[in-house]
Amino acid sequence: MVPFRTRMLIGGSLVVIAGIAMPAATPAFAQTAPSPVPPPVPAQTSPDQQRGTLNADQAAAQGVSNDDIVVTGVRESLRSAQAIKRKSDQIVDSVNAQDIGKLPDANTVEALQRITGVQIQRRYGEGATDFDHRTQPAITVRGLTQVSNFIDGRAAISASGGRTLDLEAVPPELLSGIDVFKNPPSSTIEGDVAGVVNIRTRLPFDSPGQLVSATLKGNYYDRADKFGGSGSALYSNRFQTGVGEMGILLNASYAKSAYRQDALLIGQFGPAPKTSNIPGAPANAQVPFGEQIYDDGGNRNRLGIAGAFQWQAAPNFLLTAQALYSRYKFARQGKYYYFNNNGNAATTPTDGAAFTFDSAGYATSGSLSNQVFESARYDQDLTNTTGNYTLNAKWDVTDRLHMKFDAQYLKSSYDADRNGFVVSLYDQTGQTPYSAKNQSIVDFDLRGSRPVWNVRNPGLLADPNNYAFTYIADSITRNDADQLALQYDLEYDVEGSVLQKLRIGARYADSTVDLRGTWNAYCLLPTGPNPSCSSAAGIPFVPVSAHPELTMGGPSKNFFDGKTLPGGIVYPSFAAGSGLFDSITKTEALFGGTSKTAFTPGDLNHQTERTVAGYVMADYETAIAGLKIDGTAGVRVVQTKTGSQGTVFNSDGTLAPLEVNRQYTKALPSFNLRAHLTEKLQARFAFSKSFARPNFDQLSTNVTLNAATVVSPITGRPSGGSGNPYLKPITSTNFDGTLEWYFAPTGSFTFGAFYKKVDGFLAGGTVVQTFNGTAYDIGTTVNTGKGNIKGFETAYQQFFDFLPGALKGLGIQANYTFVDSSVSNPFATTGSAIPTQVPLEKLSKHSYNLVGLYEKGPITARLAWSWRGKYLDTTSGSGANGIPQYQKPYASLDSSISYNINEHFAFSVDAVNLTNRMNVTYIGTTSQPLQYTLNDRRFGFSLRATY
Repeated sequence: MVPFRTRMLIGGSLVVIAGIAMPAATPAFAQTAPSPVPPPVPAQTSPDQQRGTLNADQAAAQGVSNDDIVVTGVRESLRSAQAIKRKSDQIVDSVNAQDIGKLPDANTVEALQRITGVQIQRRYGEGATDFDHRTQPAITVRGLTQVSNFIDGRAAISASGGRTLDLEAVPPELLSGIDVFKNPPSSTIEGDVAGVVNIRTRLPFDSPGQLVSATLKGNYYDRADKFGGSGSALYSNRFQTGVGEMGILLNASYAKSAYRQDALLIGQFGPAPKTSNIPGAPANAQVPFGEQIYDDGGNRNRLGIAGAFQWQAAPNFLLTAQALYSRYKFARQGKYYYFNNNGNAATTPTDGAAFTFDSAGYATSGSLSNQVFESARYDQDLTNTTGNYTLNAKWDVTDRLHMKFDAQYLKSSYDADRNGFVVSLYDQTGQTPYSAKNQSIVDFDLRGSRPVWNVRNPGLLADPNNYAFTYIADSITRNDADQLALQYDLEYDVEGSVLQKLRIGARYADSTVDLRGTWNAYCLLPTGPNPSCSSAAGIPFVPVSAHPELTMGGPSKNFFDGKTLPGGIVYPSFAAGSGLFDSITKTEALFGGTSKTAFTPGDLNHQTERTVAGYVMADYETAIAGLKIDGTAGVRVVQTKTGSQGTVFNSDGTLAPLEVNRQYTKALPSFNLRAHLTEKLQARFAFSKSFARPNFDQLSTNVTLNAATVVSPITGRPSGGSGNPYLKPITSTNFDGTLEWYFAPTGSFTFGAFYKKVDGFLAGGTVVQTFNGTAYDIGTTVNTGKGNIKGFETAYQQFFDFLPGALKGLGIQANYTFVDSSVSNPFATTGSAIPTQVPLEKLSKHSYNLVGLYEKGPITARLAWSWRGKYLDTTSGSGANGIPQYQKPYASLDSSISYNINEHFAFSVDAVNLTNRMNVTYIGTTSQPLQYTLNDRRFGFSLRATY
């Protein structure tokens, strides 16, 4: 027998396992592109062939003896990911687990950032989406957010109101890998214009026998100054029975983490008044209106359970059942402290104060007068659950005819409780910054590595007796989504001709989404709650002294490295309760208010969506002048029927039910070609058409009509507001070309170029609709202009085995993506400073990853640098009056090192955000900074055992 050979894990541990070196890219028989990896070990395979972590076919493909014991590690994870890319009949990139429960990053979204062409959002200390924009995915593929999410090759929807799964909610310990398909063929389920992200779980037939593994992890979050951790375990086994071979697998994970996110904001800049006295100020001097801080903190809990059962009832029949359940809890305490100018339109630089300006005339330091502050709490408590339950069967009817059947039921819930509470240094209604008694002079300095702002009289901000209660709010969301999908596929192997395989298939999906949400708010006056927030000037607010227990001190310890507001401030607090909503209910009761706990017609929207799809696709192979050519060609036809039920709210208070039903059909051709230029060099070309349906929250039906007698002076029509169930899908025509050189099992250099022509981007707009015989201008979401996305990407990876001694373990991964886009700005107007053409939101033109690897002996190490250039954050936000808001370039340096104690145990340590990098956004120009953000550095360790 060949001696035991060790391979090291990146940031993880060595584990001796069977059958996971190259897990299938998709589950058996789900409707996706064909898996590029060999099938599971058949029932009749001998025990000798089942040794090691590769099945017999996989070991043969590598030229490995059946007597080898192959262990996983970074080399094997890179080799298997490279093999998936090389052998696939479409353009795909993958990241594979280095071991059971060990993706190369601690978060599913963060693992995706290592894939060429994928960019991620970072929120609250992790790769994640913003709570207030849950329908926006945390990732983009080649600059587009319209990405389909698959679980084991099956489409998955979310109850958040969007189309994609919350990837950060899925515990990474449950995954064997992630694939990104960038130009999917006709056999792939429709619904994207950017690509498909497929998360893969494990199957019992991935391993040749019993497998037991457990992992314990601990993490420390330095800004939050809290600890978190996780535990995961897996059991898998397969048995010979009198009715065939059976396999079972159970995988479970629980994790808890903390975070703190410090942000300092500088409000929009405006011209310095002509009457102001600023020594040395330029003629075009611009100064900020005011300042804010965001003092965010909270925690996450992830629970995941995956199970699978496989039954090889006969050599030509395999039955597979899978279940995946995840529960994600996110608790956020959002504390804000901000300047409120109460509508004052002029900036207020302090007369005679020392200012500095940049070359464009924007103030970089100085002082501001008449600053009156308010403090707010907007907390959230989210629970998001997903259950995905599947049954599939494969029957090899003959040697050439193969049948696949798949059934899927997915159920998702999205429950969120929110609150709002404000205390103010304004003590009565109708005050302006000039008349308020609790004014401050603020000194700010935006130079240096960390911006700073402070007040001349810190005692004013820290004394609760200077504050009054002014506003309170409550909100609940209770969304549900259900999806049933059935599909049937036939494959016929053709021999002796250009046509190699003929595939046909059909899929039926029935989805139901219920969106339920409330918002209840009012201003606080001594006479009681005032929902309209309208009153005469000069009425006192409720002083904090009436309920001193409803405040707390701030900011958080060492906020923004201790340089801003060290004298302290005051935040609102809540009455003690069993949870967020119980606390806000008890707090409102102290002011004579009542929370909204029941849904009214305006809070409800019920939607249905039924799709029927069929495809025909052919695999071909031929030779032209001695050059081997293969690929696929096909077409997918999809019919979509949608229904949306809501309510029309007339201005006189009457209600009318409203139901909108629609139907449309799309034909989606695809063509993939691969040319085998040499044994190691291949080229690809891909063409396809695709479409992405609008989010469910955008398709909602409820309509609010304003008084018909109040008309627009421009259109002569009254106004209203609504969702838009008439939205059309976003469509895209896609072209891809690649050149791929595979010079070693873990060595490759690839280059790809792409072009997408997209039509029907969504933006805010107005449509004319008739209600009760009257035409209204309805403000809603509309399909707007076209856009082009083009670019290229390149990737390189290699281990330097030719180096001597210990240097032989060195390796490198590097990739770079360039994406250029241009779309119309829906907020642009003639003659304004707002640009008419802007890039896609969340798209960096330049991004790259550089990863240094080491794997030799019992030690594995990784140092990963991930960088993305500036990008458009939003076309209208933060009071910028339509001027685009941008994010400055951002990078993260992560590292890990592990030590294999023996063949069963491994220990690792890792760190994320080592450089403590600051995120910066700005409005229009870098001279007008908007927000500076600092997140935790994360330090962790893990101990893994496998038998």
